[in-house]
Amino acid sequence: MHKIPDSYFKGNIIACYVLLIPLYAFFFLIGAKPFHLDTFMQVTQGQLAFRAAIMVSIEVVVVLISRLSMLLVRSKHQITYTGFIIWEILEGMSITMFCALFVWLLDKRTMVYVSLLPNMFMITFSILVFPYVIVALLSELKDREINLARSKVTIDKYASGQIGREDSTLPFLDEKKALKLAVQANSVLYIEAADNYVNICYLNNDKLVRYPLRNSMRSIEQICESNNIVRCHRSYYVNLRKVRAIQKGQDGLFAELTYSGAPHIPVSTTYSETVTGKFSTLSA
Repeated sequence: MHKIPDSYFKGNIIACYVLLIPLYAFFFLIGAKPFHLDTFMQVTQGQLAFRAAIMVSIEVVVVLISRLSMLLVRSKHQITYTGFIIWEILEGMSITMFCALFVWLLDKRTMVYVSLLPNMFMITFSILVFPYVIVALLSELKDREINLARSKVTIDKYASGQIGREDSTLPFLDEKKALKLAVQANSVLYIEAADNYVNICYLNNDKLVRYPLRNSMRSIEQICESNNIVRCHRSYYVNLRKVRAIQKGQDGLFAELTYSGAPHIPVSTTYSETVTGKFSTLSA
């Protein structure tokens, strides 16, 4: 399963959800009156504008809470495209239920609440589907531009010999972008997460050394991936050049390293296909 790229969580994208999309929704509601909204609510144009403003306010609050929750979840777990779509569907359903509740209470509960849900769902769907699709396409376009730029930088570095060699030097920076450790790629065995730190596990005079670096696994991803040190688990990177074999044990796949004193490194289902594919290519 492919994870959602970082471009989906940039500040300008979040601003679209809490500012531009609500503005679009308000003018769409009072202008287009989807599914005969004014007739459905039995209101005048002025009353419709008031109700549209409240409904849009509900949408802003729900989306803001939803996106903040998504950011918290994303800081600990990957969010796939499937998970993201399900999240947005639940987001739309929440907006539908709260807007229907508002209309039901405003009309002094003269209508059956459940009977409001189908129409309100169609209205919510009509005002959100178009902008949500546009924002998703813009995020994908931005992500492609970022990946192309990264690929160009990586190709240039390979061409100049800066990365890709076993003797290339990896600079590890802390969360404040200060250089804390520079080590040859050939010396690194694996990297493991440890609370707010990552442990850079490398060989020094044939002894395994763990260097605690205050940073996140995500922050060191690019420099690792560029040197065949790949993500194999939520808490581990492994140097494919130091892998003797990938085996299946009682607890799933694990990588056996060439250094006898190193532990077996778990390979989770999420990363197994990528890791085994790259390992096969490197070993060929």
